[in-house]
Amino acid sequence: MSDYGLSMGMKSMAVSTPESGSSFDDDDSEEFADATDEFYDAVTSAVSLTPSVVPSTAVSRRRSTAMEADETAESQAKEDETTELPAKEEDTAAKESTKDLTALSGYPESAHVRTELPEITRGGPSLNLWSIIRGAIGKDLSKVSVPVFFNEPTSFLQRFTEDMEYCDMLEIATMLPRSADRTLFVAGFAMSNYASTFGRIAKPFNPLLGETFEYVRRDKRYRALSEQVEHHPPISACWVEGKNYVYHADTNIKSKFNSGSLTVVPTGVCHVELKLPLAFLDRDDEKNAGAARQPPRINEAEGYFTEHYTWNKLTTNVNGIMIANFWIEHVGDLDVLNHRSGDRTKITFMQSGWTGRNKFKVTGEALDRQGNKVYDIAGDWTSKLVARPVDATGSATQEAETIKRPSHMDATVSADDAVKYAASNSIQVPRTPFVLWKINDRQTKNNTYNLTTYAMSLNDKPAELVPYLCPTDSRFRPDQRAMETGEYELADTEKSRLENKQRATRRRREQGELKAWKPRWFTKEFDNDSNESYWRFNDAYWTEREHAAQLQKEAGATQPASVDVWDDVENIF
Repeated sequence: MSDYGLSMGMKSMAVSTPESGSSFDDDDSEEFADATDEFYDAVTSAVSLTPSVVPSTAVSRRRSTAMEADETAESQAKEDETTELPAKEEDTAAKESTKDLTALSGYPESAHVRTELPEITRGGPSLNLWSIIRGAIGKDLSKVSVPVFFNEPTSFLQRFTEDMEYCDMLEIATMLPRSADRTLFVAGFAMSNYASTFGRIAKPFNPLLGETFEYVRRDKRYRALSEQVEHHPPISACWVEGKNYVYHADTNIKSKFNSGSLTVVPTGVCHVELKLPLAFLDRDDEKNAGAARQPPRINEAEGYFTEHYTWNKLTTNVNGIMIANFWIEHVGDLDVLNHRSGDRTKITFMQSGWTGRNKFKVTGEALDRQGNKVYDIAGDWTSKLVARPVDATGSATQEAETIKRPSHMDATVSADDAVKYAASNSIQVPRTPFVLWKINDRQTKNNTYNLTTYAMSLNDKPAELVPYLCPTDSRFRPDQRAMETGEYELADTEKSRLENKQRATRRRREQGELKAWKPRWFTKEFDNDSNESYWRFNDAYWTEREHAAQLQKEAGATQPASVDVWDDVENIF
């Protein structure tokens, strides 16, 4: 395990904490908790915002002018109704299904994806680890303040988005006609979420209330949005829309330090919804599988039905803290259920003993809707998983083959295209052992924090994207940006400033000076399948984003948008 993050200065623990904002005395008051981070709260998974070149008054005038123009057009339309027949109304749902969701301002078709971090020429700070953890034993670590030097240059909202690194598994799942096979691949995707934590001990920055993060991949045809929706307890929500799938989750993480290890317990349910060709329902695989738990949810007009899958996150242990030899261990059952069919795949993350036996190992099995085992699963979450059909042919020592994502799938840009493609290009899983999942190579150049290559792209802020990002986007966090470039003292100072600003804002809300907090992009709802509440995307963000982008384009803006350009967005940085 490479030294990094917490261990960046572990061999020379000598300097005291900067005076800029990190006290190591624990304090149970809510006010103190607001200013602190949860130690390792996300092992599961450039400067302050400058004013836009668009003056707020000009933006207001443009908004007013636009509204007046809309009203005038509406009035004119009513007058025209007396002399002209109304145009045929376009089917909104059909329009959505045929468009490219990733065609957004600031994301060209051939957008470059960053694969390395800026070079840091100065050494990391040294720390006195014991001065930090000695008062934390047995306590909820949201009550213990730690310096910024324990962070990596990502936000937890960005870490949440890392779940999508192996999104190809979801696309393959949409092309499998047998429901038990689809459930297996969704479970493989669920397990892949943990691979990025290998070798990473430093913690992401805790998001500020109202902080957001958008991430769009033109090459993979998905867009993601995360928002910090609550602060007490801290809850983050994430919603990802692909061509023929949706992934969403929200989580509240509790962590506690006990003697030589840290235990992290996330709460919340993860969801995947697949859009599948109606033709799959007519295949013999489906007809011979037996009765399903639920009738299919069919969209007849667009030729697909949906399947809903859920699972819970695992408990994570960070071991070896007292001896500065850190390693992460995920423990428990990852139980993925297909709510329509009743198929289930369970992957067990094994706990290692004192000797290190079973370290990183996972085993599992996939059951069909009648409870019959159809696959055995084995491997480890740090390298690869192999699935073996119970009726596998060939030798037991036969090398597992790899299932590749069809290259032509990249040519489909919309849900309509993807569903039609899957109907005519379905994939049959081999009846011999095959590689269910394999870890991607990790970039090592300028990788101070041991991030995955995928993670290195998250905080990138190319000039062509800057004017169109929401002012609350994590990329604009000055402390996080300073951490990425190795300006550690500045990062610590900015972190303290942002925490104090957030605390002052909360007091103003309590005193009635500001309106009560309400998430801007998510609403809390109830899921009948899992019998759990969840945070649902309200579908407003991307529309508002393009509206704000149009204002920026009209003004010729090249700088970040001010909060006046976006509707009902606060200045949190």
